[in-house]
Amino acid sequence: MSIFWIKIIASISMLLDHTGMILFPDVLWLRILGRVALPLYALCIAEGFRHTRSRGKYFLRIFILGVLCQIVYDFVSTDVYLGILITFSLSIVLLTLIDALICACKEQKNPVTDLLEKLLKRSLSRPVRITLCAILLTLASGGILALNHFFTVDYGLTGILLPVLIYLGGSSRGGKFGGAAAGTAMLACNLEGAPTPRIWSLLALAPLALYNGEPGKYKLKYFFYVFYPAHLVLLYGIAMLTMLLRQ
Repeated sequence: MSIFWIKIIASISMLLDHTGMILFPDVLWLRILGRVALPLYALCIAEGFRHTRSRGKYFLRIFILGVLCQIVYDFVSTDVYLGILITFSLSIVLLTLIDALICACKEQKNPVTDLLEKLLKRSLSRPVRITLCAILLTLASGGILALNHFFTVDYGLTGILLPVLIYLGGSSRGGKFGGAAAGTAMLACNLEGAPTPRIWSLLALAPLALYNGEPGKYKLKYFFYVFYPAHLVLLYGIAMLTMLLRQ
């Protein structure tokens, strides 16, 4: 199963989940099937980070899209709630710094250490690179913990760490599934704030096991970017129209 079909399954699952959340809160099976989406999207984020030509641009795409979706959330809700794309943006920050630390340990070039050398206007030795990357990773981790403490981040630390675990599983098929399975199991055991038992996230293990590491014949790259905010606007629009008609 290619990443294209993983995205299709994840999108359908997310649509069912949000349909249940927004329009039919009493229909439990919609939320159960919706639990499949997060592990699959986490795989997509990890794979996107691994294969993108520009990790900076990749982060900006996810983050800007997250901000646009945040506008929709804030318009319909008074709660301070950071959506899943903000969660994944934080994942990408951690992935960037973890990858920089790994490259520093292996004496390999990395955009983060290259940027540090440009800012400091000097060539850095291996121990200095490792130290600086470790400091940046520690500071970022502390900032993410603080953000998660003061605000409601979708899926919390578990959601942030899921793409990280998948990425750290390596590039082999077994490694990716192992990282995804470990993260999904962690997600299934985290019941805090879950409207539907997250044990159903384990259903995602079936398509994850079938993932072959291929991009697939079809891309539809921008469709998947547009689909997320578009379906939210549509569902919230239907909900608001329904409320108006009932008055």
